[in-house]
Amino acid sequence: MSRLILFTNDYPYRAGDVVFVEKEIEALAERFEDVVVFCHARDTTGGMVALPPGVRFGGNLFEPAPEDAPRKLIEVGPLALLLQATWRELWSGRLLRNARLFAMGAKVGMTQAHRSAVREAIAGDRDTVAYAFWAMGGGLALPWLRGVSARVVRVHRYDLYEERAIGGYLPFRPFLFARADRVLAISDDAAQYLEERYPQVGGKVRVSRLGAYGPDQAPRRQRDAVQTIVSCSAVSEVKRVDRILDSVLALHALDPSRPVRWVHFGEGPLFPQLRESVLSLPPGIEVDLRGQVPNATVSAFYETGAADAFVNLSASEGVPVSIMEAIAFDIPVVATAVGGTPEIVGPELRTGELVDADAHPDVVATALAGVLDAPSGTYAPRERWEAEYDARRTGARAAELVSSLADGRGRRRGRA
Repeated sequence: MSRLILFTNDYPYRAGDVVFVEKEIEALAERFEDVVVFCHARDTTGGMVALPPGVRFGGNLFEPAPEDAPRKLIEVGPLALLLQATWRELWSGRLLRNARLFAMGAKVGMTQAHRSAVREAIAGDRDTVAYAFWAMGGGLALPWLRGVSARVVRVHRYDLYEERAIGGYLPFRPFLFARADRVLAISDDAAQYLEERYPQVGGKVRVSRLGAYGPDQAPRRQRDAVQTIVSCSAVSEVKRVDRILDSVLALHALDPSRPVRWVHFGEGPLFPQLRESVLSLPPGIEVDLRGQVPNATVSAFYETGAADAFVNLSASEGVPVSIMEAIAFDIPVVATAVGGTPEIVGPELRTGELVDADAHPDVVATALAGVLDAPSGTYAPRERWEAEYDARRTGARAAELVSSLADGRGRRRGRA
């Protein structure tokens, strides 16, 4: 019997990473006889999604338990691992200036790995593979696990690019990557970052892209007098949604006779300020802030064919799933050239246009005008989605990369 222990941040609760994990979970269930999910969910108010056959919920490791007391962690095995982690952190020059954050992260990871439900799940199958969907949150347990045949960790953005982290530090990265048998990077940029920064990943990194579901065929694009620009993200500092508004205003200024509509899906800490800023707009500009909606609502909007262009002006990204969803509906994109975004957006890919990370709104507006006015056939975004970002393919590839480590020869094969 082969078992997978899957560590997530929120899944199977409806918040957070459910939209990512659901694109892999069925493929994982097909390759393992038993899948046990442990999460680290703070928000459980939305309830759980239905689990596929062969997948069961092991528990929410964020909820405290009596066994979490520090004295319970004083065993030979955990202490030996803590010494390894401390030595690697010290040798890398990271420990002295980050001792407090290292200790906090180590405590969370050790506590997660020590939970009786986790240890019982591992003890039930000698060929157990552990897969951390993130390298933070629910994934901090991974390097502290004992008794598993292989360990796999996936890295994205917030759990990878250390200079973007709070305090410029992510805990015990050298120890984590040394203990992992395979590291899944969501982009070529992420893989390169890993290999340049962490020698411990040598030979272990595989690019495993996230994906998005799309329609069987692209909807017929409407040709309305009003051109519709759409965006979908949290309204936060890093996503810079306010710059999209500035760019829409600049687009209108280029040609005041061009009626423009901007539709945004998503909320966040800066949403109230955004809502205030659109109360007074010049004639010819319409703004529709839809707020937080189910993913199906966004897809239904794309299905109408109303969107003429998608825009993303984030300061930092992995590879945005929101862009994958847009190109699945054949919507061309204007986006900042950050993280892995250039791997999915660009004129040579026929998906849209890139702008510099700190491009002025006038530059973004010019790029948007070029996309909106481009002759038919200039862009073919759906072709890129079909080739690389269709979730039916990306989920199957991730499952194969994880399950290929499932037997006793997994460690050697993982480093081949």
